[in-house]
Amino acid sequence: MFNKIKYILLITIIMGTLFAEKFPADEYQRITVLFTNDVHGGITRTEATYMNPQFPPKIGSGPAIARIASNLRARGEAEGFGVLLIDEGDFFSGTPVGSTTAGAAIVEFMNAVQYDLVTVGNHDFDKSYTELTKRSAEADFPFLGANIVDETGQIASFLKPYIIKEIYGIKVGILGIGTSVTPSMSFPEHVKGLTFLPEIATAKKWIPIMKDEGAEFIILSTHSWTPYERDKAAALLQEELKRGEWPDENKIGAPGMEIAVSVPGIDVMFTGHVHKGFPLPYEDPINHTLIFQNYGNGSNLGMVNFYIHKKTKTLAGYDFEVDQTAYVTLLEDEFWIDTDINNMIEEKRAIAEEGFDKVIAVLPAPLRRANEGQSILGNLLCDAVAWSSNADVAFSNYGGLRSDLEAGPLTYQSLFRFLPFGNRITVFLMSGAELDALIEDRVMGNSRGMLVSGLEVIVDKRKAEGDRAEILTVQGKAFDKKALYKIAVSDYLAEGNSGYDRLTTIGEKYRNNTGIMMREALRDYIVEFGPTTKIDSRWKLIK
Repeated sequence: MFNKIKYILLITIIMGTLFAEKFPADEYQRITVLFTNDVHGGITRTEATYMNPQFPPKIGSGPAIARIASNLRARGEAEGFGVLLIDEGDFFSGTPVGSTTAGAAIVEFMNAVQYDLVTVGNHDFDKSYTELTKRSAEADFPFLGANIVDETGQIASFLKPYIIKEIYGIKVGILGIGTSVTPSMSFPEHVKGLTFLPEIATAKKWIPIMKDEGAEFIILSTHSWTPYERDKAAALLQEELKRGEWPDENKIGAPGMEIAVSVPGIDVMFTGHVHKGFPLPYEDPINHTLIFQNYGNGSNLGMVNFYIHKKTKTLAGYDFEVDQTAYVTLLEDEFWIDTDINNMIEEKRAIAEEGFDKVIAVLPAPLRRANEGQSILGNLLCDAVAWSSNADVAFSNYGGLRSDLEAGPLTYQSLFRFLPFGNRITVFLMSGAELDALIEDRVMGNSRGMLVSGLEVIVDKRKAEGDRAEILTVQGKAFDKKALYKIAVSDYLAEGNSGYDRLTTIGEKYRNNTGIMMREALRDYIVEFGPTTKIDSRWKLIK
């Protein structure tokens, strides 16, 4: 460990010397930005099972961030450079310590490590707009959301559109924009009274205002995203521009690259939402905005040094603090932790996770998810939902499954990581024709489809939309469009989210909010039947 740390420090010193020659301190002002996104309450130290399931290395998470930020600020004060620590949203929902405190424990951590701001994400409304307002009041830093307005048309009272901070003579303006698709990803009552305006139009409005107020180096912090296949998305965008097809400024859900090409004046952008990090930034070829994005769940920290020309107040370049990459994985054998912060977090974790270490079962093999089609874990969940609610059919969306389940002791904590959002089961009574139409909705375009239980269906993507799905059986009997079936989904999907809009047209008398928590349904199913299921004929996809 010590040899690697010495090596990293040596490389950092050498690279620092090289860049000091390229950006001499008397001409250029260094500003270092530390950034996180999609932390989802992941501030507790954890094990990187995704790196090595058998011998996972330790991740320092929040305590490591605290140590890095503190040390870097001390260096900055001694050497004359500024440090910002920012977050691009989805900061609390997804772990016991985050969800059971509705984010209060995470805000306390962020206060302790001196975050400069957070731009709110869609999952930050998981406990309601009212709870998020309370977290904003508890924070020592601003919550940003320039595109989130109340019923009067003004920015919601718990938010600010932007901040301007003077750092060693440079006025840094940071605009915050949430993702405008938040209403389609939230319970309606959690965002009631709020409107989420289009990202591009919002940026076009506020960038000139910030400049008029003196902002010289402009950063956009947003929960909009950079796609997984960044190069492919960039190429498609450039083809559209060549055809004269520019992004619509009123588009709902504009990704970061579309904002960058549409809005001049943004020097740097930090995005999030999709939990995909990139070691190097994307540079917009027209406005030259640099876009950075980190991984999620508190396992990584973004670290970038920017150099501003002191006379012209323009961005001259950037480099990286460690390993020539825009983010670092917070491995404890490379980055030490802050013990005081760790003790604070562990006290809160002990309360939030009381009883979570009880062993439910022992998994003989890992249970994995999939990005498309069937998976052992997806099938098991849907089987459990149908069984617990006495439904004929159960559906789930891929995005609701947040982790795999590893071989060995299965605890409630493991189930919480897998299903962190506390969703409950809703059962609808619908006709076979309505069931068929719902599946057709979910296989339109490039949709991945759905996780299912209780039926056999063939989906042929070669066919025209609206005629792709053929349901063969339901509960082993021939499918009948005139028959009535009980369909179980999460309460999240029942509100029309993730493309399940059709469910909102079904009358209340045909809807049963069972109150059964999906996580507990899965636990009870595993206790009753064991962690067994299989890949079978329930969902067959033809491309």
